[in-house]
Amino acid sequence: MFHFKHGGRGGFGHGPFGHGPFGHGRGFRGGRQRGEMKYEILEVLVNGPSHGYDIMQAIENKTGMRPSAGSIYPALQMLEDGDFIKGSERDGKRTYEITDKGRELLTQREPQPEGFDPSDLFGVIGDAMRQVHGIKDAIKQIARTANPELYKKALPILDRARRELYALLAEHF
Repeated sequence: MFHFKHGGRGGFGHGPFGHGPFGHGRGFRGGRQRGEMKYEILEVLVNGPSHGYDIMQAIENKTGMRPSAGSIYPALQMLEDGDFIKGSERDGKRTYEITDKGRELLTQREPQPEGFDPSDLFGVIGDAMRQVHGIKDAIKQIARTANPELYKKALPILDRARRELYALLAEHF
């Protein structure tokens, strides 16, 4: 879920409207680069007005990952507050449509590097998270043994993995 901080008059702080070296934001939220959610929403709305659920479905169809309601609805509210989209009630549901200001924002989206396929990135992130959860499950099993010797043997393994991951990061940044 995104955490929003309004950056003051006319600007946005961190969250899906933040700034940094990965496009408009650094880091990933739910497998997405920070700042991408607003563009994904706007791209859906270019095709016509949609309900929040329909927007989530369209993003899932495009990216293979379904955004949570906890990320979509706050992003919709922030886009509406910034006059990038306009919401209205239709058939008892809130429907959103892109405004001219939203279309202009969409044209400002930084292009992805050539050959970039977000679905490749999402798969790798998913694989990495499965590994993290597997490590966590192994540590839980060690904890259930209540054997201090197993803990002592596990600590250097965990420390080595952490150090190697930071070394990998250092090579690329």
